[in-house]
Amino acid sequence: MKKYFSLLLTIVLVLFIVNLAVADDFTDYEAGLNYIHPSRSNGNKTVTKNMSLGPGDNVYHNGTTLLCSQCHVMHASMQHPHDGQTLPDPFGPYPQTYTPSKYLLKAADPVALCLTCHDNVAGIPDVVGADVNGLTARSAGFFESPGVDNPRGHKLDYGLGGSSSLCSRCHFSGSFATAAVSCIDCHNPHGNYRPRNLQWASDPGGEPQFGLLINPAATGMSRYEKADVGFGTTNDNNLREVSNMCDDCHHVFTGSNYNDPDGNGIHNRHPSYDSERGSTNNIAQGASRGTTDPTHWENGTGAGFAHTPRLRFVNNGATDFTSSQVVDANINGVFCLSCHSAHGSSNAFGLAWDPVVGKNGEGCDQCHNKTSL
Repeated sequence: MKKYFSLLLTIVLVLFIVNLAVADDFTDYEAGLNYIHPSRSNGNKTVTKNMSLGPGDNVYHNGTTLLCSQCHVMHASMQHPHDGQTLPDPFGPYPQTYTPSKYLLKAADPVALCLTCHDNVAGIPDVVGADVNGLTARSAGFFESPGVDNPRGHKLDYGLGGSSSLCSRCHFSGSFATAAVSCIDCHNPHGNYRPRNLQWASDPGGEPQFGLLINPAATGMSRYEKADVGFGTTNDNNLREVSNMCDDCHHVFTGSNYNDPDGNGIHNRHPSYDSERGSTNNIAQGASRGTTDPTHWENGTGAGFAHTPRLRFVNNGATDFTSSQVVDANINGVFCLSCHSAHGSSNAFGLAWDPVVGKNGEGCDQCHNKTSL
């Protein structure tokens, strides 16, 4: 009996040690950050924060539009508005009384605070459900109500921790199927002079400038219209493709280690543009194997285009809206937002086309043109 007990104890100890060794790569937060974003270095913010507005100019919550009293209240009450304050106030009529909350916030949770203005308030980007502003198509799509499982995009929820707990939403005790996001995972509420105040969820403040390029002729809410937003990259920290921020959670979907581990050009996962890991792509690359049809893509008619507008793409070298609109298979790259809306859409998985009702290959055929064969 002692012999078997000793053997069992030895096996348990070995498994425990192996588990520690394996887990070390994932529990060492700094190592994890450097793995996800190799352009950063040992916790140093390698990207100099550009304090002038970037390609997505006129970003609210920056400079003179960063107004403390819109989100914070000193003594959990306000008896009257500030001089010159625009009324009506999204928080309701005066006098106002709040439940005292951490960080002097006007709501108990950052998501609830954000949605006070960003849900069903005219003149402010509406990110949940139907659009009060009546845009044709919101560039980032839309969420379902917070706390509701969302098979059509990201699940927005309350009670989520900051960047230090980010990984545990999917790993360890969490799972991709149940993971949720908070507004302030992806957007910096105090502004960072990035388009839409976008940030690295894993390392806020370390992010580069993002190539979300807005039509300079667009004003007001039309700046959030899908047709008035383009995408570019210079493949370095001067201007990264905006999907670079998606890597913080979805890092196993990008990079040649995951997409083409054999290095033979035959993909195990669909390629997604990732300049930080040197895994860029363009639609013309598959022509030699017959997997893509560059001419079909550039013509923009026929299979794939019958029910679905041209999918979005990231243009290699584009630094302004005009250059981001050039349709050329040699520089048009496929990235996360080619197929998915960042917040979600009316289609499963936040797709740009309906994968169920009679046109399941619509998006695929725009590049691959297989239905017409």
